[in-house]
Amino acid sequence: MKDTAREISPRIARQRERAHDQALNSLANSVKGLRPKMILDVGTGYGTNLRFLARRFGNRSRIWSVDASPGVVREMKKILRDHRYSRHVTVKRADAQRLPFKNAHFDLVVSLFSLHHLTDPKRGLSEMTRTLSPGGKLIIADWTRTAGRQLKLHEPNEIPSPTSVIKELKRQGLRARSRIRPYWYSVEAVK
Repeated sequence: MKDTAREISPRIARQRERAHDQALNSLANSVKGLRPKMILDVGTGYGTNLRFLARRFGNRSRIWSVDASPGVVREMKKILRDHRYSRHVTVKRADAQRLPFKNAHFDLVVSLFSLHHLTDPKRGLSEMTRTLSPGGKLIIADWTRTAGRQLKLHEPNEIPSPTSVIKELKRQGLRARSRIRPYWYSVEAVK
């Protein structure tokens, strides 16, 4: 994973937060009616996606979340213990480009604002696809290349475009579609 931490202004921080909130709302709409038994969250980060998934799917699902950072994993395990999610949620240190799970293991795979952190996004997409069960759903959101410049996130060439993500997922046999927002995009794919 690339380390791209930068100091940002409060205005930019608010815009990034709004984009994250919009992506969570989009995720909520994308998972309506789904009843996954096994869920994978790729890129734990601050745990926002993980907490959403745990609240949404409760005790009906087994949820795994992976992050390459040992500090993130340690902190999330502590947060999960303080809430009642720890019985059906597991946080594990793992590289998204080498996921430690069997083929076709998850009914739902989610990765929000993590793909741009990977040194090889195609490999990460391949791993997410590999772990997705037939008929399973993959949901990805990430920044647009323009947002990388405007929101001081990353260099535009570090951010995979929605076109490249769709192309790679289709190459792997998934049906995929994207939606572009002002600062971010989402991709939904079905195996």
